[in-house]
Amino acid sequence: MALENIPPHKLDSEHYRQMLVRDGERRFREWHGEFLRYQREFLNDQHRRIRELENLRKNIYADHKRRSQESRDEYLRYYYKYLAEMRRY
Repeated sequence: MALENIPPHKLDSEHYRQMLVRDGERRFREWHGEFLRYQREFLNDQHRRIRELENLRKNIYADHKRRSQESRDEYLRYYYKYLAEMRRY
């Protein structure tokens, strides 16, 4: 006979304890399932943000590298132009 079918006033303490244990286990499984789902979402969001920041860092580095090269090329162009001017005199 299932414990759920016994009226509460006719349950002895052992049956009542078993019902409480089962209810506690069920509630823990529900809570733990929710916790794991939340943890999974949190970690996925964290990894997504890390990837975004890493991509941004790479873009900034590539832009800095390109602009530094452009600046160096421009400097050398003016430098060689200056040297050519000085050779005339």
